[in-house]
Amino acid sequence: MSLSHLCNTPISSSITSKNPLPSASTKISTPSVRLANPTATHYISCEHNKQTSRREAATNVTQHVVDRRNVLLGLGGLYGAAGVAIGAPLTPPDLTKCHKAIDSDATPPEVDCCPPDYGKAKMVDFTPPSPKDPLRVRKAAHKYNLDDIAKFEAAIAKMKALPTNHPWNYYQQATIHCTYCNGAFDQLNTKTLLQVHGSWFFLPWHRYYLYFWEKILGKLIGDDTFAIPFWNWDAPKGMYMPPMYLNEKSPLFDKTRDKRHYKSVLDYSYSMGADNPPDPKPVVTNNLEMLSSMFKETSNAPALFMGKPLRAGEDPTSTTAPGSCEMLHNVMHQWVGPPTSPYWNMGNFHTAARDTIFFAHHGNVDRMWDIYNNSRGQRREFNDPDWLDSSFIFYDENEQLVNCKVRDCLTPQSLGYIYHPEPIPWTNNRRKHKKMRSAAKKKSEGDSLKLAPVPEFGSQPRPLTEPIRALLQRPKISRTKDEKADAVEVLVIDGITVPNGSTARFDVYVTQALEGLVGPDRGELAGSFVHIPTAHHRSSEGKEYSSLELGISILLEDIEAESSKELVVSLIPRDGDVVVSGLRIELFDVEDDDEEEE
Repeated sequence: MSLSHLCNTPISSSITSKNPLPSASTKISTPSVRLANPTATHYISCEHNKQTSRREAATNVTQHVVDRRNVLLGLGGLYGAAGVAIGAPLTPPDLTKCHKAIDSDATPPEVDCCPPDYGKAKMVDFTPPSPKDPLRVRKAAHKYNLDDIAKFEAAIAKMKALPTNHPWNYYQQATIHCTYCNGAFDQLNTKTLLQVHGSWFFLPWHRYYLYFWEKILGKLIGDDTFAIPFWNWDAPKGMYMPPMYLNEKSPLFDKTRDKRHYKSVLDYSYSMGADNPPDPKPVVTNNLEMLSSMFKETSNAPALFMGKPLRAGEDPTSTTAPGSCEMLHNVMHQWVGPPTSPYWNMGNFHTAARDTIFFAHHGNVDRMWDIYNNSRGQRREFNDPDWLDSSFIFYDENEQLVNCKVRDCLTPQSLGYIYHPEPIPWTNNRRKHKKMRSAAKKKSEGDSLKLAPVPEFGSQPRPLTEPIRALLQRPKISRTKDEKADAVEVLVIDGITVPNGSTARFDVYVTQALEGLVGPDRGELAGSFVHIPTAHHRSSEGKEYSSLELGISILLEDIEAESSKELVVSLIPRDGDVVVSGLRIELFDVEDDDEEEE
Protein backbone atom coordinates (compact mmCIF):
# COMPACT_ATOMS: atom_id res chain seq x y z
CA MET A 1 0.00 0.00 0.00
CA SER A 2 1.45 3.36 -0.97
CA LEU A 3 0.92 6.19 1.50
CA SER A 4 0.64 9.71 0.10
CA HIS A 5 1.05 12.65 2.46
CA LEU A 6 -0.38 15.37 0.26
CA CYS A 7 -2.10 17.50 2.87
CA ASN A 8 1.04 19.59 3.43
CA THR A 9 1.62 20.17 -0.28
CA PRO A 10 0.42 23.46 -1.81
CA ILE A 11 -2.22 22.60 -4.39
CA SER A 12 -3.05 24.80 -7.38
CA SER A 13 -6.28 24.59 -9.32
CA SER A 14 -6.05 22.99 -12.72
CA ILE A 15 -8.25 22.60 -15.77
CA THR A 16 -9.46 19.09 -16.38
CA SER A 17 -12.03 17.48 -18.58
CA LYS A 18 -13.11 13.99 -17.58
CA ASN A 19 -9.88 13.26 -15.71
CA PRO A 20 -9.85 14.66 -12.17
CA LEU A 21 -6.05 14.60 -11.98
CA PRO A 22 -4.14 17.84 -12.63
CA SER A 23 -3.46 18.88 -16.21
CA ALA A 24 -2.92 22.32 -17.68
CA SER A 25 -2.62 24.97 -14.97
CA THR A 26 -4.74 28.08 -14.88
CA LYS A 27 -3.89 31.70 -14.16
CA ILE A 28 -5.91 31.57 -10.95
CA SER A 29 -4.86 29.21 -8.19
CA THR A 30 -6.59 28.22 -5.01
CA PRO A 31 -4.87 28.89 -1.70
CA SER A 32 -2.49 26.29 -0.38
CA VAL A 33 -4.23 23.79 1.85
CA ARG A 34 -2.20 22.65 4.82
CA LEU A 35 -3.87 20.29 7.25
CA ALA A 36 -2.21 19.29 10.48
CA ASN A 37 -1.57 15.60 11.03
CA PRO A 38 -1.94 14.62 7.36
CA THR A 39 -3.20 11.16 6.65
CA ALA A 40 -3.11 8.89 3.65
CA THR A 41 -5.33 9.56 0.67
CA HIS A 42 -7.51 6.48 0.84
CA TYR A 43 -11.21 5.91 0.92
CA ILE A 44 -13.51 3.69 2.92
CA SER A 45 -14.48 0.25 1.76
CA CYS A 46 -18.10 -0.58 2.43
CA GLU A 47 -16.97 -3.96 3.69
CA HIS A 48 -15.87 -2.94 7.16
CA ASN A 49 -17.12 -6.14 8.74
CA LYS A 50 -15.35 -8.93 6.95
CA GLN A 51 -17.07 -11.59 9.05
CA THR A 52 -20.43 -10.96 7.42
CA SER A 53 -21.53 -14.02 5.49
CA ARG A 54 -22.76 -13.95 1.94
CA ARG A 55 -26.17 -15.03 3.15
CA GLU A 56 -26.29 -12.04 5.52
CA ALA A 57 -25.19 -9.74 2.73
CA ALA A 58 -27.89 -11.06 0.42
CA THR A 59 -30.66 -10.60 2.96
CA ASN A 60 -29.52 -7.25 4.35
CA VAL A 61 -28.25 -5.21 1.42
CA THR A 62 -28.93 -1.92 3.16
CA GLN A 63 -26.27 -2.42 5.81
CA HIS A 64 -22.85 -0.79 5.64
CA VAL A 65 -21.13 -4.18 5.42
CA VAL A 66 -22.20 -4.92 1.84
CA ASP A 67 -19.40 -4.41 -0.65
CA ARG A 68 -20.11 -4.02 -4.36
CA ARG A 69 -17.71 -6.83 -5.24
CA ASN A 70 -19.51 -9.21 -2.85
CA VAL A 71 -22.82 -8.30 -4.40
CA LEU A 72 -21.89 -8.41 -8.06
CA LEU A 73 -19.13 -11.01 -8.09
CA GLY A 74 -19.34 -13.16 -4.98
CA LEU A 75 -23.11 -13.47 -5.17
CA GLY A 76 -23.32 -13.62 -8.92
CA GLY A 77 -25.57 -10.56 -8.95
CA LEU A 78 -28.33 -9.53 -6.59
CA TYR A 79 -31.69 -8.26 -7.77
CA GLY A 80 -34.60 -6.43 -6.27
CA ALA A 81 -38.20 -7.50 -6.63
CA ALA A 82 -38.60 -5.52 -9.83
CA GLY A 83 -35.56 -7.07 -11.50
CA VAL A 84 -33.21 -4.14 -10.93
CA ALA A 85 -29.67 -4.98 -9.89
CA ILE A 86 -28.76 -3.91 -6.38
CA GLY A 87 -25.16 -2.80 -6.51
CA ALA A 88 -24.98 -0.80 -9.72
CA PRO A 89 -24.79 2.85 -10.82
CA LEU A 90 -27.85 4.99 -10.22
CA THR A 91 -29.65 5.79 -13.48
CA PRO A 92 -32.26 8.42 -14.41
CA PRO A 93 -35.83 7.46 -13.49
CA ASP A 94 -38.71 6.89 -15.89
CA LEU A 95 -39.49 10.52 -16.73
CA THR A 96 -43.14 9.74 -17.45
CA LYS A 97 -43.73 8.53 -13.89
CA CYS A 98 -43.26 11.63 -11.79
CA HIS A 99 -45.78 11.68 -8.95
CA LYS A 100 -46.72 13.92 -6.06
CA ALA A 101 -43.96 14.72 -3.59
CA ILE A 102 -44.54 15.09 0.16
CA ASP A 103 -44.15 18.02 2.52
CA SER A 104 -45.64 17.29 5.93
CA ASP A 105 -45.99 21.02 6.63
CA ALA A 106 -48.06 21.66 3.51
CA THR A 107 -51.87 21.45 3.40
CA PRO A 108 -52.52 19.00 1.88
CA PRO A 109 -49.11 17.32 2.38
CA GLU A 110 -48.89 16.20 -1.26
CA VAL A 111 -47.12 18.82 -3.40
CA ASP A 112 -46.47 19.05 -7.13
CA CYS A 113 -42.73 19.01 -7.78
CA CYS A 114 -42.80 17.46 -11.25
CA PRO A 115 -40.75 19.44 -13.80
CA PRO A 116 -42.62 20.49 -16.96
CA ASP A 117 -42.47 18.16 -19.96
CA TYR A 118 -39.87 15.79 -18.54
CA GLY A 119 -41.71 12.87 -20.07
CA LYS A 120 -41.81 14.47 -23.56
CA ALA A 121 -38.24 15.75 -23.81
CA LYS A 122 -35.53 13.87 -25.64
CA MET A 123 -32.53 13.21 -23.43
CA VAL A 124 -28.90 13.40 -24.58
CA ASP A 125 -25.64 12.71 -22.78
CA PHE A 126 -23.94 15.67 -21.16
CA THR A 127 -20.81 16.97 -22.87
CA PRO A 128 -18.39 18.70 -20.48
CA PRO A 129 -17.09 22.10 -21.57
CA SER A 130 -13.82 22.22 -23.47
CA PRO A 131 -10.73 22.81 -21.30
CA LYS A 132 -9.82 25.50 -23.84
CA ASP A 133 -12.81 27.62 -22.85
CA PRO A 134 -12.16 30.44 -20.38
CA LEU A 135 -12.96 29.63 -16.78
CA ARG A 136 -15.83 31.34 -15.00
CA VAL A 137 -14.72 32.66 -11.61
CA ARG A 138 -17.07 32.45 -8.64
CA LYS A 139 -16.45 35.22 -6.10
CA ALA A 140 -17.30 35.53 -2.41
CA ALA A 141 -20.70 37.18 -1.99
CA HIS A 142 -19.59 39.57 0.74
CA LYS A 143 -16.97 40.98 -1.64
CA TYR A 144 -19.38 41.75 -4.49
CA ASN A 145 -19.21 45.35 -5.72
CA LEU A 146 -22.15 47.36 -7.07
CA ASP A 147 -21.56 46.23 -10.66
CA ASP A 148 -21.39 42.59 -9.61
CA ILE A 149 -24.62 42.92 -7.68
CA ALA A 150 -26.41 44.71 -10.53
CA LYS A 151 -25.49 41.97 -13.00
CA PHE A 152 -26.59 39.22 -10.63
CA GLU A 153 -29.87 40.98 -9.86
CA ALA A 154 -30.57 41.47 -13.57
CA ALA A 155 -30.08 37.77 -14.24
CA ILE A 156 -32.36 36.73 -11.36
CA ALA A 157 -35.01 39.25 -12.45
CA LYS A 158 -35.01 37.79 -15.96
CA MET A 159 -35.32 34.26 -14.59
CA LYS A 160 -38.27 35.27 -12.41
CA ALA A 161 -39.98 36.98 -15.39
CA LEU A 162 -40.07 33.81 -17.53
CA PRO A 163 -43.42 32.03 -18.05
CA THR A 164 -44.32 29.90 -15.06
CA ASN A 165 -44.16 26.64 -17.03
CA HIS A 166 -40.77 27.38 -18.61
CA PRO A 167 -38.06 24.99 -17.34
CA TRP A 168 -35.79 27.99 -16.73
CA ASN A 169 -38.36 29.86 -14.68
CA TYR A 170 -37.00 30.76 -11.24
CA TYR A 171 -39.55 28.67 -9.35
CA GLN A 172 -39.35 25.78 -11.78
CA GLN A 173 -35.60 25.74 -11.12
CA ALA A 174 -36.29 25.84 -7.37
CA THR A 175 -38.71 22.93 -7.73
CA ILE A 176 -35.89 20.70 -9.00
CA HIS A 177 -34.63 20.46 -5.42
CA CYS A 178 -38.03 19.25 -4.25
CA THR A 179 -38.20 16.73 -7.10
CA TYR A 180 -35.09 14.85 -6.00
CA CYS A 181 -35.31 15.47 -2.25
CA ASN A 182 -39.00 14.96 -1.41
CA GLY A 183 -39.73 11.83 -3.41
CA ALA A 184 -41.27 12.83 -6.75
CA PHE A 185 -39.46 10.00 -8.55
CA ASP A 186 -38.74 6.35 -7.84
CA GLN A 187 -35.62 4.62 -9.05
CA LEU A 188 -35.99 3.11 -12.50
CA ASN A 189 -38.31 0.05 -12.64
CA THR A 190 -38.70 -0.02 -8.86
CA LYS A 191 -40.84 1.29 -6.02
CA THR A 192 -37.65 2.46 -4.29
CA LEU A 193 -37.30 6.15 -3.53
CA LEU A 194 -34.93 8.30 -5.59
CA GLN A 195 -33.18 10.60 -3.11
CA VAL A 196 -29.93 12.56 -3.50
CA HIS A 197 -29.47 13.62 0.12
CA GLY A 198 -27.83 11.54 2.82
CA SER A 199 -25.31 9.70 0.64
CA TRP A 200 -22.31 10.08 -1.67
CA PHE A 201 -24.66 11.66 -4.24
CA PHE A 202 -25.24 14.79 -2.16
CA LEU A 203 -22.19 16.74 -3.41
CA PRO A 204 -22.10 15.76 -7.12
CA TRP A 205 -25.86 16.26 -7.61
CA HIS A 206 -25.75 19.75 -6.10
CA ARG A 207 -22.64 20.60 -8.13
CA TYR A 208 -24.55 19.91 -11.33
CA TYR A 209 -27.61 21.74 -9.99
CA LEU A 210 -25.61 24.93 -9.43
CA TYR A 211 -23.73 24.49 -12.70
CA PHE A 212 -26.87 24.53 -14.85
CA TRP A 213 -28.48 27.30 -12.79
CA GLU A 214 -25.38 29.40 -13.39
CA LYS A 215 -25.28 28.62 -17.12
CA ILE A 216 -28.96 29.49 -17.54
CA LEU A 217 -28.52 32.83 -15.75
CA GLY A 218 -25.56 33.63 -18.00
CA LYS A 219 -27.61 32.76 -21.07
CA LEU A 220 -30.45 35.05 -19.94
CA ILE A 221 -28.13 38.07 -19.78
CA GLY A 222 -25.96 37.05 -22.74
CA ASP A 223 -22.77 36.61 -20.71
CA ASP A 224 -20.81 33.37 -21.10
CA THR A 225 -18.43 34.45 -18.34
CA PHE A 226 -21.17 34.95 -15.73
CA ALA A 227 -20.50 33.16 -12.44
CA ILE A 228 -22.65 32.93 -9.34
CA PRO A 229 -21.46 34.08 -5.89
CA PHE A 230 -20.63 31.82 -2.98
CA TRP A 231 -21.35 32.52 0.69
CA ASN A 232 -17.90 32.39 2.26
CA TRP A 233 -19.17 31.13 5.65
CA ASP A 234 -15.89 29.40 6.51
CA ALA A 235 -14.04 32.73 6.93
CA PRO A 236 -14.66 35.14 9.84
CA LYS A 237 -15.76 38.05 7.63
CA GLY A 238 -18.08 35.75 5.72
CA MET A 239 -19.85 34.31 8.79
CA TYR A 240 -22.78 36.68 8.33
CA MET A 241 -25.62 36.81 5.81
CA PRO A 242 -24.09 38.55 2.76
CA PRO A 243 -25.47 42.13 2.69
CA MET A 244 -26.62 41.98 -0.93
CA TYR A 245 -29.30 39.42 0.05
CA LEU A 246 -30.80 41.74 2.70
CA ASN A 247 -32.02 44.57 0.44
CA GLU A 248 -35.83 44.28 0.52
CA LYS A 249 -36.11 45.91 -2.92
CA SER A 250 -33.76 43.40 -4.53
CA PRO A 251 -34.87 40.23 -6.39
CA LEU A 252 -32.32 38.48 -4.15
CA PHE A 253 -34.36 39.18 -1.02
CA ASP A 254 -36.56 36.57 0.66
CA LYS A 255 -38.90 37.61 3.45
CA THR A 256 -39.09 34.15 5.05
CA ARG A 257 -35.59 34.30 6.57
CA ASP A 258 -35.04 34.57 10.30
CA LYS A 259 -34.76 38.35 10.78
CA ARG A 260 -32.94 37.87 14.09
CA HIS A 261 -29.91 36.69 12.13
CA TYR A 262 -29.59 39.58 9.68
CA LYS A 263 -26.71 41.07 11.64
CA SER A 264 -25.69 38.13 13.83
CA VAL A 265 -22.64 35.93 13.42
CA LEU A 266 -23.32 32.43 12.11
CA ASP A 267 -22.96 29.84 14.85
CA TYR A 268 -22.18 26.27 13.71
CA SER A 269 -23.56 25.12 17.09
CA TYR A 270 -26.93 26.75 16.43
CA SER A 271 -30.11 24.87 17.29
CA MET A 272 -33.57 26.02 16.22
CA GLY A 273 -34.83 29.04 18.15
CA ALA A 274 -31.60 29.62 20.09
CA ASP A 275 -30.67 33.19 20.98
CA ASN A 276 -27.92 35.02 19.13
CA PRO A 277 -24.52 34.76 20.85
CA PRO A 278 -23.58 37.96 22.70
CA ASP A 279 -19.91 37.83 21.65
CA PRO A 280 -18.96 36.77 18.10
CA LYS A 281 -15.28 36.08 18.87
CA PRO A 282 -15.62 32.72 20.67
CA VAL A 283 -18.24 31.69 18.11
CA VAL A 284 -15.85 32.33 15.22
CA THR A 285 -13.06 30.45 17.03
CA ASN A 286 -15.35 27.50 17.67
CA ASN A 287 -16.52 27.50 14.03
CA LEU A 288 -12.93 27.37 12.76
CA GLU A 289 -12.02 24.56 15.16
CA MET A 290 -15.04 22.54 14.02
CA LEU A 291 -14.06 22.96 10.35
CA SER A 292 -10.48 21.94 11.05
CA SER A 293 -11.56 18.84 12.97
CA MET A 294 -14.04 17.87 10.24
CA PHE A 295 -11.39 17.94 7.52
CA LYS A 296 -8.73 16.16 9.58
CA GLU A 297 -11.03 13.34 10.71
CA THR A 298 -12.21 12.65 7.15
CA SER A 299 -9.09 13.32 5.09
CA ASN A 300 -8.51 9.63 4.30
CA ALA A 301 -12.15 8.61 4.64
CA PRO A 302 -14.29 10.29 1.93
CA ALA A 303 -17.50 8.52 2.98
CA LEU A 304 -17.29 10.30 6.32
CA PHE A 305 -17.02 13.65 4.52
CA MET A 306 -19.31 13.05 1.53
CA GLY A 307 -21.83 10.50 2.74
CA LYS A 308 -22.29 6.76 2.73
CA PRO A 309 -22.31 4.85 -0.58
CA LEU A 310 -25.76 4.28 -2.05
CA ARG A 311 -26.22 2.00 -5.04
CA ALA A 312 -29.06 1.46 -7.47
CA GLY A 313 -31.85 -0.56 -5.88
CA GLU A 314 -30.88 0.27 -2.31
CA ASP A 315 -33.47 2.04 -0.20
CA PRO A 316 -32.22 5.47 0.96
CA THR A 317 -34.86 5.54 3.71
CA SER A 318 -32.97 2.83 5.58
CA THR A 319 -29.35 3.34 4.49
CA THR A 320 -28.98 7.11 4.85
CA ALA A 321 -25.76 8.26 6.52
CA PRO A 322 -24.98 11.87 5.57
CA GLY A 323 -21.35 12.97 5.56
CA SER A 324 -20.02 15.63 7.91
CA CYS A 325 -20.10 18.20 5.10
CA GLU A 326 -23.85 17.70 4.66
CA MET A 327 -24.47 17.86 8.41
CA LEU A 328 -22.66 21.20 8.59
CA HIS A 329 -24.60 22.39 5.55
CA ASN A 330 -27.84 21.61 7.39
CA VAL A 331 -26.94 24.12 10.10
CA MET A 332 -26.93 27.02 7.62
CA HIS A 333 -30.32 25.97 6.27
CA GLN A 334 -31.78 26.08 9.76
CA TRP A 335 -30.01 29.32 10.69
CA VAL A 336 -31.28 31.20 7.62
CA GLY A 337 -34.81 29.78 7.56
CA PRO A 338 -37.63 30.72 9.94
CA PRO A 339 -37.44 29.36 13.51
CA THR A 340 -40.99 27.96 13.51
CA SER A 341 -42.95 25.54 11.34
CA PRO A 342 -43.37 25.27 8.35
CA TYR A 343 -39.72 26.44 8.08
CA TRP A 344 -40.22 27.74 4.54
CA ASN A 345 -38.14 28.59 2.57
CA MET A 346 -34.52 27.74 3.47
CA GLY A 347 -35.42 25.54 6.40
CA ASN A 348 -37.36 22.93 4.39
CA PHE A 349 -36.14 20.68 1.55
CA HIS A 350 -39.33 21.27 -0.45
CA THR A 351 -38.88 25.06 -0.60
CA ALA A 352 -35.20 25.68 0.14
CA ALA A 353 -34.16 26.67 -3.40
CA ARG A 354 -36.86 29.37 -3.58
CA ASP A 355 -34.46 31.57 -1.60
CA THR A 356 -31.59 32.81 -3.77
CA ILE A 357 -29.20 32.56 -0.84
CA PHE A 358 -29.60 28.78 -1.18
CA PHE A 359 -27.35 28.85 -4.24
CA ALA A 360 -24.72 31.01 -2.52
CA HIS A 361 -24.77 28.62 0.43
CA HIS A 362 -24.38 25.59 -1.82
CA GLY A 363 -21.65 27.40 -3.72
CA ASN A 364 -19.59 27.26 -0.55
CA VAL A 365 -20.61 23.65 0.11
CA ASP A 366 -19.31 22.88 -3.38
CA ARG A 367 -16.16 24.87 -2.60
CA MET A 368 -15.68 22.75 0.55
CA TRP A 369 -15.64 19.68 -1.68
CA ASP A 370 -13.08 21.38 -3.92
CA ILE A 371 -10.86 22.23 -0.93
CA TYR A 372 -11.22 18.67 0.34
CA ASN A 373 -10.35 17.27 -3.08
CA ASN A 374 -7.32 19.56 -3.41
CA SER A 375 -6.07 18.58 0.05
CA ARG A 376 -6.00 14.99 -1.20
CA GLY A 377 -4.09 15.82 -4.39
CA GLN A 378 -7.27 15.85 -6.53
CA ARG A 379 -7.61 12.09 -6.18
CA ARG A 380 -11.00 10.56 -6.81
CA GLU A 381 -12.87 10.22 -3.57
CA PHE A 382 -14.36 6.89 -4.68
CA ASN A 383 -12.74 4.87 -7.43
CA ASP A 384 -15.98 2.96 -7.81
CA PRO A 385 -18.05 2.73 -11.00
CA ASP A 386 -21.23 2.57 -8.93
CA TRP A 387 -20.49 6.19 -8.05
CA LEU A 388 -18.59 7.36 -11.12
CA ASP A 389 -21.19 6.05 -13.60
CA SER A 390 -24.27 7.12 -11.67
CA SER A 391 -26.12 9.87 -13.48
CA PHE A 392 -28.67 12.66 -13.01
CA ILE A 393 -30.83 14.66 -15.43
CA PHE A 394 -31.11 18.44 -15.78
CA TYR A 395 -32.33 21.00 -18.28
CA ASP A 396 -29.32 22.84 -19.68
CA GLU A 397 -28.89 26.40 -20.99
CA ASN A 398 -30.08 25.26 -24.44
CA GLU A 399 -33.40 23.88 -23.13
CA GLN A 400 -32.05 20.39 -23.68
CA LEU A 401 -32.55 17.56 -21.22
CA VAL A 402 -29.11 16.12 -20.44
CA ASN A 403 -27.93 12.98 -18.65
CA CYS A 404 -24.93 13.85 -16.45
CA LYS A 405 -22.52 11.31 -14.96
CA VAL A 406 -20.73 11.81 -11.66
CA ARG A 407 -17.36 11.15 -13.33
CA ASP A 408 -17.76 14.33 -15.41
CA CYS A 409 -18.05 16.69 -12.41
CA LEU A 410 -15.22 15.59 -10.13
CA THR A 411 -13.62 19.05 -10.10
CA PRO A 412 -15.02 22.54 -10.71
CA GLN A 413 -12.51 22.95 -13.54
CA SER A 414 -14.03 19.98 -15.36
CA LEU A 415 -17.24 22.05 -15.55
CA GLY A 416 -15.45 25.24 -16.58
CA TYR A 417 -15.45 27.27 -13.37
CA ILE A 418 -13.22 27.98 -10.40
CA TYR A 419 -13.49 29.65 -7.01
CA HIS A 420 -11.72 32.94 -6.49
CA PRO A 421 -8.88 32.35 -4.00
CA GLU A 422 -9.83 33.23 -0.45
CA PRO A 423 -7.92 32.70 2.80
CA ILE A 424 -8.59 29.40 4.52
CA PRO A 425 -8.07 30.36 8.17
CA TRP A 426 -9.20 27.09 9.74
CA THR A 427 -6.56 24.67 8.43
CA ASN A 428 -4.21 25.03 11.37
CA ASN A 429 -6.81 25.34 14.12
CA ARG A 430 -6.58 22.55 16.67
CA ARG A 431 -9.10 21.30 19.17
CA LYS A 432 -8.57 22.79 22.62
CA HIS A 433 -9.13 20.13 25.21
CA LYS A 434 -8.65 19.39 28.88
CA LYS A 435 -6.11 16.65 29.31
CA MET A 436 -7.06 13.79 31.55
CA ARG A 437 -5.45 13.99 34.94
CA SER A 438 -4.06 10.84 36.42
CA ALA A 439 -6.46 8.41 38.03
CA ALA A 440 -4.63 8.85 41.33
CA LYS A 441 -5.17 12.60 41.29
CA LYS A 442 -8.83 12.16 40.41
CA LYS A 443 -9.30 9.72 43.29
CA SER A 444 -7.53 12.07 45.69
CA GLU A 445 -9.98 14.83 44.87
CA GLY A 446 -12.75 12.55 46.03
CA ASP A 447 -16.36 13.53 45.84
CA SER A 448 -15.66 16.86 44.13
CA LEU A 449 -15.15 14.98 40.89
CA LYS A 450 -18.53 13.29 41.18
CA LEU A 451 -17.36 10.16 39.41
CA ALA A 452 -20.25 7.89 38.51
CA PRO A 453 -20.63 4.55 36.75
CA VAL A 454 -21.69 4.61 33.12
CA PRO A 455 -23.83 1.79 31.69
CA GLU A 456 -23.74 0.38 28.19
CA PHE A 457 -26.33 1.74 25.75
CA GLY A 458 -28.47 -1.38 25.79
CA SER A 459 -30.28 -3.22 23.01
CA GLN A 460 -33.49 -1.18 22.85
CA PRO A 461 -34.12 2.18 21.09
CA ARG A 462 -33.96 5.12 23.47
CA PRO A 463 -35.71 8.50 23.18
CA LEU A 464 -33.28 11.39 23.45
CA THR A 465 -35.38 13.41 25.88
CA GLU A 466 -32.40 13.96 28.17
CA PRO A 467 -28.64 13.43 27.81
CA ILE A 468 -27.66 9.82 27.23
CA ARG A 469 -24.23 8.64 28.38
CA ALA A 470 -23.04 5.21 27.36
CA LEU A 471 -19.90 3.15 27.85
CA LEU A 472 -18.53 1.77 24.57
CA GLN A 473 -15.82 -0.80 24.01
CA ARG A 474 -13.15 -0.01 21.44
CA PRO A 475 -12.28 -2.66 18.84
CA LYS A 476 -8.52 -2.14 19.29
CA ILE A 477 -6.30 0.06 21.42
CA SER A 478 -2.86 1.63 20.93
CA ARG A 479 -2.92 1.19 17.18
CA THR A 480 0.31 1.70 15.28
CA LYS A 481 0.80 4.29 12.56
CA ASP A 482 0.43 1.60 9.89
CA GLU A 483 -2.75 0.27 11.49
CA LYS A 484 -4.22 3.78 11.49
CA ALA A 485 -3.34 4.09 7.81
CA ASP A 486 -5.23 0.86 7.11
CA ALA A 487 -8.40 1.69 9.04
CA VAL A 488 -10.13 4.67 10.61
CA GLU A 489 -11.90 4.50 13.96
CA VAL A 490 -15.54 5.47 13.65
CA LEU A 491 -18.32 6.12 16.13
CA VAL A 492 -21.58 4.82 14.63
CA ILE A 493 -24.99 5.97 15.86
CA ASP A 494 -27.67 3.70 14.42
CA GLY A 495 -31.40 3.93 13.91
CA ILE A 496 -31.90 7.66 14.37
CA THR A 497 -35.59 8.47 13.87
CA VAL A 498 -37.17 11.92 13.59
CA PRO A 499 -40.84 12.71 12.90
CA ASN A 500 -41.64 13.95 9.40
CA GLY A 501 -41.63 17.71 9.01
CA SER A 502 -39.64 18.41 12.17
CA THR A 503 -36.22 19.80 12.91
CA ALA A 504 -33.73 18.01 15.14
CA ARG A 505 -30.24 18.34 16.50
CA PHE A 506 -28.12 16.50 19.01
CA ASP A 507 -24.41 16.82 19.74
CA VAL A 508 -22.01 13.95 20.34
CA TYR A 509 -19.18 14.11 22.86
CA VAL A 510 -16.43 11.61 23.61
CA THR A 511 -14.24 11.24 26.70
CA GLN A 512 -12.25 8.58 28.53
CA ALA A 513 -13.59 6.31 31.22
CA LEU A 514 -11.80 5.44 34.46
CA GLU A 515 -12.58 1.80 35.16
CA GLY A 516 -16.16 2.31 34.02
CA LEU A 517 -16.52 5.62 35.86
CA VAL A 518 -16.72 9.13 34.47
CA GLY A 519 -16.96 12.67 35.81
CA PRO A 520 -19.39 15.42 34.78
CA ASP A 521 -17.16 16.66 31.94
CA ARG A 522 -18.60 15.56 28.57
CA GLY A 523 -15.22 15.55 26.86
CA GLU A 524 -14.72 16.67 23.28
CA LEU A 525 -17.26 17.30 20.55
CA ALA A 526 -17.05 14.55 17.93
CA GLY A 527 -19.83 15.89 15.71
CA SER A 528 -23.54 16.62 15.49
CA PHE A 529 -26.69 15.27 13.93
CA VAL A 530 -28.69 18.08 12.30
CA HIS A 531 -31.99 17.37 10.56
CA ILE A 532 -33.85 19.57 8.07
CA PRO A 533 -37.61 18.96 7.76
CA THR A 534 -38.34 16.59 4.93
CA ALA A 535 -40.74 13.80 4.08
CA HIS A 536 -41.61 11.47 1.21
CA HIS A 537 -44.17 8.87 0.26
CA ARG A 538 -41.93 6.07 1.55
CA SER A 539 -41.80 7.49 5.09
CA SER A 540 -42.70 4.73 7.53
CA GLU A 541 -45.17 5.64 10.26
CA GLY A 542 -44.51 9.32 9.73
CA LYS A 543 -40.82 9.09 10.58
CA GLU A 544 -37.49 9.69 8.86
CA TYR A 545 -34.64 7.25 9.46
CA SER A 546 -30.93 7.94 9.40
CA SER A 547 -27.60 7.07 10.96
CA LEU A 548 -24.49 9.05 11.85
CA GLU A 549 -20.87 8.00 11.33
CA LEU A 550 -18.17 10.14 12.95
CA GLY A 551 -14.43 9.69 12.61
CA ILE A 552 -12.70 9.86 16.00
CA SER A 553 -9.11 8.81 15.23
CA ILE A 554 -7.67 12.34 15.56
CA LEU A 555 -9.93 13.16 18.51
CA LEU A 556 -8.52 10.20 20.46
CA GLU A 557 -5.00 11.43 19.79
CA ASP A 558 -5.94 14.91 20.99
CA ILE A 559 -7.39 13.67 24.29
CA GLU A 560 -4.62 11.07 24.76
CA ALA A 561 -7.09 8.20 24.80
CA GLU A 562 -5.48 5.83 22.32
CA SER A 563 -4.69 3.31 25.06
CA SER A 564 -8.19 3.45 26.57
CA LYS A 565 -10.20 0.25 26.23
CA GLU A 566 -13.46 2.08 26.85
CA LEU A 567 -14.90 5.45 25.91
CA VAL A 568 -17.85 7.36 27.25
CA VAL A 569 -20.09 8.77 24.54
CA SER A 570 -22.60 11.48 25.47
CA LEU A 571 -25.58 12.34 23.27
CA ILE A 572 -26.81 15.82 24.16
CA PRO A 573 -30.28 16.74 22.86
CA ARG A 574 -30.53 20.25 21.44
CA ASP A 575 -33.75 20.27 19.44
CA GLY A 576 -36.52 17.97 18.25
CA ASP A 577 -38.05 14.59 19.00
CA VAL A 578 -35.29 12.02 18.42
CA VAL A 579 -34.97 8.30 19.07
CA VAL A 580 -31.63 6.46 18.84
CA SER A 581 -31.39 2.69 18.42
CA GLY A 582 -27.73 1.95 19.06
CA LEU A 583 -24.13 3.06 19.55
CA ARG A 584 -20.92 1.31 18.63
CA ILE A 585 -17.29 1.95 17.69
CA GLU A 586 -15.86 0.22 14.63
CA LEU A 587 -12.78 0.22 12.44
CA PHE A 588 -13.66 1.05 8.84
CA ASP A 589 -11.17 -0.36 6.36
CA VAL A 590 -9.40 2.12 4.12
CA GLU A 591 -9.19 1.02 0.50
CA ASP A 592 -5.78 0.61 -1.10
CA ASP A 593 -4.46 3.64 -2.98
CA ASP A 594 -3.31 1.52 -5.86
CA GLU A 595 -6.58 -0.25 -6.55
CA GLU A 596 -7.76 0.32 -10.12
CA GLU A 597 -11.27 1.31 -11.07
CA GLU A 598 -13.32 -1.81 -11.59
